[in-house]
Amino acid sequence: EAVLSPMQDGENKPQMDSNQENNYEVLTKILERFSKMCCVNKKNRLQLQRLLKNMGAHTVVLELLQIPYEKNDEKMNVIMKLAHTFLQNFCKGNPENQVLLHKHLNLFLTPGLLEAETMRHIFMNNNQLCNEISDRVVHHFVHCIETHGRHVQYLKFLQTIVKCDGKYMKKCQDKVMTELVNAGEDVLVFYNDRSSFTVLTQMMTSERERADENGSLAYHNTLVDLLAACTEGKNVYTELKCNSLLPLDDIVNVVTDVNCVPEVKIAYVNFVNHCYVDTEVEMKEIYTSSHIWRLFENILVDMATMCNTTERNRSDPLERYVTETVMSIIRSFFESPFSVNHSMLQNNQSTFIKLLQSAFRIYNLKGIISSQKSNIETCIKALADVAKARSIPIPVDLDSQVNALSLNVHTNAVQRAAKDWRSSARSRPRKEPLGSPDYKNIIEKLQRVVSCLEDQFSPKVQAEFSVLVDVLHSPELLFPEAARLRCESGAFMSKLIKHTKKLMEQEERLCIKILETIREMMEKKECFQESSVRLSVCLSFHLSEHQSTVPH
Repeated sequence: EAVLSPMQDGENKPQMDSNQENNYEVLTKILERFSKMCCVNKKNRLQLQRLLKNMGAHTVVLELLQIPYEKNDEKMNVIMKLAHTFLQNFCKGNPENQVLLHKHLNLFLTPGLLEAETMRHIFMNNNQLCNEISDRVVHHFVHCIETHGRHVQYLKFLQTIVKCDGKYMKKCQDKVMTELVNAGEDVLVFYNDRSSFTVLTQMMTSERERADENGSLAYHNTLVDLLAACTEGKNVYTELKCNSLLPLDDIVNVVTDVNCVPEVKIAYVNFVNHCYVDTEVEMKEIYTSSHIWRLFENILVDMATMCNTTERNRSDPLERYVTETVMSIIRSFFESPFSVNHSMLQNNQSTFIKLLQSAFRIYNLKGIISSQKSNIETCIKALADVAKARSIPIPVDLDSQVNALSLNVHTNAVQRAAKDWRSSARSRPRKEPLGSPDYKNIIEKLQRVVSCLEDQFSPKVQAEFSVLVDVLHSPELLFPEAARLRCESGAFMSKLIKHTKKLMEQEERLCIKILETIREMMEKKECFQESSVRLSVCLSFHLSEHQSTVPH
């Protein structure tokens, strides 16, 4: 009250006294401290959030936001920004606190950008609040874009409600798309015609515009991202709407332009992926025209640029574009059930093979982290599967690389499963609440490890078994021609059985196992020669004679 009473009375003092100055500093420190209590290094602290809730700290801050003040008062602007920062951290990752602030929703339904950011945190990853959002709230933010300018913060709120905790909110997607279409050109800014395309080119070549997170280029990219989010998860209603808003011709013209920057490519290619490729209904244009192959040709240039870059930078938009967006659309396109029905692939086999080769080059670059490698592995697997299914000839060296990578992926899967098993075992408390271990979880983890091991070692076991059968069937091929006659008459197998008999004194079980294995392997042959029949009878006789002397 001591700080804010002059402004409530409407007085304009030329200079605040020392007490008021101190009050501003105290209030600033309190809000900063409260914010740090709620969240440290972008990670929320539930216990302290609960403590502040029980103390009613959020109620006091909400009352603070309702006090009128002059917009040109810099100190009050700082305090209001800190107040919103506290509320954002107060409800971050805390559904209970989000519901508390949601009760005061009308307080944030203003054109202010701070209010828009706080609203985003109230709804962020809260499935219940997003499902219950009203048309009035969605209309408010779209209307703010029309009346108060094209600000990225308004679009980011809409992005938050269409995708909640990795799940697509179809109901919210439909609401947002309806409002955007009704708003028209005041909100939907696309640089389709020749004059506006020149403006887009100028923005992409301006380093200042690219660095401005709230500029026109950032707004355009965020808008395209929002439209892609509205179609994500296969929503036929929004897919058809977006097709009419942003045609494939315009997308290809922008992405393939020599001045197009990675930030724009990320937004546009991601839009193509969700609006034209990974869709609920077939978009025939993407499969029957050359548009996607023009995109692939441009993608090959960007992949080559990344390969020629010696230093790795995870924050580099080009690296993020290639390792995430590009790998995703390649995998989605070639795994799509609709692509099987069209023959454009046969006419573009050279581009297809170049994509596979470039993916391997990027996979082998130094500095590629595990999450990026995982994206590239799935992309390579999708391309290899298509090549096999469509009988596309792959260079011998490339084919060997595919096989080696496949084996490496199996090995990594086993290692990851074992690592997850160990880490979960360490993190699990020693004493279970009910006094018994979680056998179900242990069995599931063990089954996963065994399954991975079977996938990896089964081909090797079969190969070894096949070689052994060949050796036992034609042992004479192991020796010079002079000794082959003796082997063909059964001398080799006779010697083998005699050596095995010597194990009877100390290793009875091993002896029985060897004789049974030999018999089983010989019996697996569909057709025996005369010598092989005599051998099988001999084996059966020796085995039955020995088993009669061994106690069961």
